Amino acid sequence: MKLPYCFEDMTLSQFIKLSELEQDKSIDILDKQVSKLSILSGKSIEYIESLDYKEVKKYLAKANYTSNAPKNLRIPKRFRVKTVMLTPTMSLQEMKVNQLVDFYSLLKAANGNYIAIANELLATMFKPLSIFKKSVYSPENHAKISKLLLDAKVGDCLGLLFFYLDFWKRCEPIIVRSLTQSQQVIAELMKEIQIDKEFQDFLTNGAGNIMSTNVVKTKE
Repeated sequence: MKLPYCFEDMTLSQFIKLSELEQDKSIDILDKQVSKLSILSGKSIEYIESLDYKEVKKYLAKANYTSNAPKNLRIPKRFRVKTVMLTPTMSLQEMKVNQLVDFYSLLKAANGNYIAIANELLATMFKPLSIFKKSVYSPENHAKISKLLLDAKVGDCLGLLFFYLDFWKRCEPIIVRSLTQSQQVIAELMKEIQIDKEFQDFLTNGAGNIMSTNVVKTKE
């Protein structure tokens, strides 16, 4: 039975499932150990339970790394998942407002349970590597990248999540205040638009009164 040989060799999907398993208080220790080996090997619970106790014990010893996560995970400049090459956003100069908004919205919706949505959070910070043009984050690709990242190795992607969680912790008050101010400006602008009869006429009638006014002014 094949297991990941170290913590970094696990997939992100396995890491998420193991975290959920660890937090499940309804399962006893023995069942958790069996489930752990099932997650790591891809074998069924029934298969694991059919193994000799000595074999199970041997595999559990090999999988001991799951309880000793490394403190410092590397952040590679690029890595491949299946047929797609991904690259991280690693500087504030590269970061777009929509990345921060999406990251914050996802984290807030999950009530801080970042591990459960690790792939979704990371999908806001990873983008497909482009050879001929600048690689940029695209909200339209988020679902695709999020699903793809479930098959990524923990050693290739999880370091970036911890990096941005630390960044978020340090900068959250400033970011939240800026986002809130931006949302207030948009809300006020929309309110003004809704009560602006001339602008509403323009939207309704095409040319509208605004164009007519501009034509008169041009003639003068």
